[in-house]
Amino acid sequence: MTTTHRNALLVAGLALTLTPIHARADEPKPAVKKAVEAKPAEAKADKPAEPKKAVDAREAQIDAQVQQWIPQFTQQYRPILTTELNFIRQVCDLTPEQRPKIKTAGEASLKEAALKMAELQGGRMRGGVRVQNEQPNPQRSIRESIAKVLQETLTPEQMAKYKAEATQRTALRKRAAIRCVVARLDGTLCLTADQRDKISQSITAGWQDKWEQWLMLSVYGDQYFPLVPDQHVVTHLDADQKSVWSGLQKVDFGYYGGGGIAEADDGWWGVEPAKADAPKE
Repeated sequence: MTTTHRNALLVAGLALTLTPIHARADEPKPAVKKAVEAKPAEAKADKPAEPKKAVDAREAQIDAQVQQWIPQFTQQYRPILTTELNFIRQVCDLTPEQRPKIKTAGEASLKEAALKMAELQGGRMRGGVRVQNEQPNPQRSIRESIAKVLQETLTPEQMAKYKAEATQRTALRKRAAIRCVVARLDGTLCLTADQRDKISQSITAGWQDKWEQWLMLSVYGDQYFPLVPDQHVVTHLDADQKSVWSGLQKVDFGYYGGGGIAEADDGWWGVEPAKADAPKE
């Protein structure tokens, strides 16, 4: 092969190697391509925000709605406070000097429970995410708030008696709620004695305080079942019972007064009776 032929072949080889590079020369470089793709996002970011005036007006409307809800929830939860105060009245043998402080603390705890629920509703209106078990427990809130004041107000003997009675009350209400639900299940699923025992034991082991509201089951007649977690029920059922259980309508019972009543204040507490809770027309 002559020198001329070798040079010709070398030139041809270089041409073939460089051809793909020249073909891609018009394509945007990675940085340029990235910038082009980012334009839609930049356009979206440049979209004008909602006018501050409109935002402020909506916030003001929600705040006003929250203020209207507070007396409504106060009225709804008052039976919980009444029930707790009656319990303390029967158990603690309070002196006239002790009564006003306890009653005042109870009223404050009631307002706080109502405020929490009203603010929760307002947060949902503002677009807050609803989380499971987010709903406040007014019964627990009121009981715990009053218990702190009792600790400061009662004598050691009175406090010991209150704690003993409160513990017994909790145990009795827990047992009653479980029996109520198991009886309801039995009426629909035709449980065996062994199934009733196992379901009762499972619920007892996994007990949550909010399930005390199952005592409200009778208020709803035979329309609904409480939201008993499946692991406490399904594992103890046969195939036919599981099919029936999956088709039952279950609801999470809210706190509509805790099953108590809002009695008229007879002046025993030595505090001026609270004004009507209902919002003014």
